Amino acid sequence: MLRSIIGVRLQLRWRKRAGWLGSHLRERVPQSPRKREIEAVARTTNSLGAQKLDEAYGEVGGVRLPDDVRSSADLGDLYAWLVQQRRPTTVVEFGSAFGVSGMYFAAGLMAARHGHLYSFEINREWADIAERNIRSIGDCVTLTRGTFEDHVSAVVPGPIDLAFVDGIHTYDFVMAQFDTLRPRMSPGGVIAFDDIDFKRPGARMRDAWEAIAADSRVTSAVEINGRVGLAEL
Repeated sequence: MLRSIIGVRLQLRWRKRAGWLGSHLRERVPQSPRKREIEAVARTTNSLGAQKLDEAYGEVGGVRLPDDVRSSADLGDLYAWLVQQRRPTTVVEFGSAFGVSGMYFAAGLMAARHGHLYSFEINREWADIAERNIRSIGDCVTLTRGTFEDHVSAVVPGPIDLAFVDGIHTYDFVMAQFDTLRPRMSPGGVIAFDDIDFKRPGARMRDAWEAIAADSRVTSAVEINGRVGLAEL
């Protein structure tokens, strides 16, 4: 009970502290609306077992358990808080996975009674599960089976206020996605990069985050729990 009142404690490592993030983000954020329901759905989803990974990931016969690719509950609280505090009109997610992060975004959007989530997933079997899960929280979602790059112009209206990048974890992919996103972001928009600590040989996710945090167009940059990087433009 006390945890739901005072919220979760996050570990913050500031690289640049300015803008909205610098003045609003603190080490504690409140528990997400409908968190118990979201976590119950996540447990049920994981009980489905390992699911096939799309060939674009370069792993022949690769599979993942839903729990292997989900956002943690504490980071889910952060995503719901961001949505409720900033009241974005347009939230974009690269990599729906099985819908856990999307459920937290949706919970925040429904609580704020404002905004819409546009989620993209290249694993089609995963996308079916993700769409069902997110819609169990709210109807504020459009889930596209395919890449953001191929579909953004047709799917996403207007500027993007909040983006979550959680697709293929390599330097080249992430930097290309940052370059695609940046001109489409609203002034002061925030981009969250998942798995900045990803350590597979050759992935260079840390290098990608370091380059983004140092970019002169980024006014504020902070690492959350050593896993997620938030960058405010």
